[in-house]
Amino acid sequence: MQITYIFIILLLISGCSSINASPTPYQEWMPPEYYDAHPLEDDSQSFIRSEKPDIDEPLTLARLLDIALKNNPATRQAWEESRAKQAILEQEQSQLYPKVTVSADGLREKSIATLESENINDLKYGPSGKAELLLFDFGGRDAEIAIAYHDMLSSGFQFNQSLQDLILDVEQKYYGLDSASSGVEAAEADVIDAKASFEAAELRFQVGLVSKLDRLQAGSSYENALYDLEEAKFILKTTRAGLATTLGYSADIELNIVKPDKKAPTDINKQDVSEMIDEALLVRPDIQAARAALQAKAAAVKDASSSLWPHVNLGGTMGHNWYKYYNQKRPRNDDYSYTGYLSLEWDIFDGFYNINKKLEAEAEQSAQRARLIELELEMSADVWSKYYNYNTAVRKLKFSEAFLNSSKASYDLAFEGYGAGLKDMLDLLQGQSALSEARAKFVNSRKDLFVAVAELAHATGTLKAGIIEKPEE
Repeated sequence: MQITYIFIILLLISGCSSINASPTPYQEWMPPEYYDAHPLEDDSQSFIRSEKPDIDEPLTLARLLDIALKNNPATRQAWEESRAKQAILEQEQSQLYPKVTVSADGLREKSIATLESENINDLKYGPSGKAELLLFDFGGRDAEIAIAYHDMLSSGFQFNQSLQDLILDVEQKYYGLDSASSGVEAAEADVIDAKASFEAAELRFQVGLVSKLDRLQAGSSYENALYDLEEAKFILKTTRAGLATTLGYSADIELNIVKPDKKAPTDINKQDVSEMIDEALLVRPDIQAARAALQAKAAAVKDASSSLWPHVNLGGTMGHNWYKYYNQKRPRNDDYSYTGYLSLEWDIFDGFYNINKKLEAEAEQSAQRARLIELELEMSADVWSKYYNYNTAVRKLKFSEAFLNSSKASYDLAFEGYGAGLKDMLDLLQGQSALSEARAKFVNSRKDLFVAVAELAHATGTLKAGIIEKPEE
């Protein structure tokens, strides 16, 4: 009875703790009072606040890639998953070795019989061991190792793909940030031009050479340029925040980058698009991962087939027991035991479980084959699209540069002509608007070309970060 009371008290002390949902669908859920919102060992507020990044100097693209590959959690997750697959492979390879088990037990037996001579009061104890090795299972063991092997290959290729995805993401945001910075500069230039037009219109209005309409139109254009400048500054801030999070830092971290080379690459590859697709079929990590996954599915079919046939095991046991007799005048003694065996196990009927297991494996193999074909089709479309996108970006940059030069010359002539009374306000505003548009197109075209180069390399599976320093553990 006392034991029962003690057990109940222990239950009450430990507490049948529970967490309740919100009492109504419109009230905020509250965590329990004992909930610890900051379980980190260093008592920091969160993982992204645990250390301050050392990024005081302007960052080159290579440095950004180095930081992202070390800090971004996406690649870390893919790496850990690959390590888990490696451990699974080594688990399956353990089937090639015998399984050895060591145990020890003790048996205390006591019984009272009608005749005192038949009373039992004995103690038996001692260690024992067992070793067993699978000799033959019609390829099931080898198939399970093959499944783990190809899963490991697939996860390794997926990790490589995650690296390329991250590199592309960093490059896109890097060139996007450069473009946003150039966009602010272009917007500031538009403000200067609009202000000059407004001041010219104001001067001519004051001396009575133009109507108030010119002054109002120029003022409206100036205010619109100021509005566009604020919009450009907002885009710059959000783009910088996006790059910071891609690097694995909080969005409020200030980043300064080294601008890319002024000359964008315009002749990087003379290959035919069909050759690029063929190359991508061989080297793209996601395609290689899908092929490895198909091999794993094929091995799973062999594993399921082996379950339809017997398994042969070789084993042996060894034991040593000591005996003690309490109510008999017998000396304490001990014994040894050894056994060896060859066993055959065969599930001749299991409700068609193994047959359906094989059918399931075959269906999954067919599904993975279709998935691989689908990926290859998507890859070919991706390479084709990125290839012609690059060629289009080269031409667009060329035309935007020519458009910028002609618009600048046109605006300068319109501004000079307006000051001399040879052009009206509509000519000046039209030239100013064309120049603003040309600046924006040139900035975007330059960014698009840099990004197109990276996207083409990513589509063909050849996007590399160069030599990256080994991340610190």
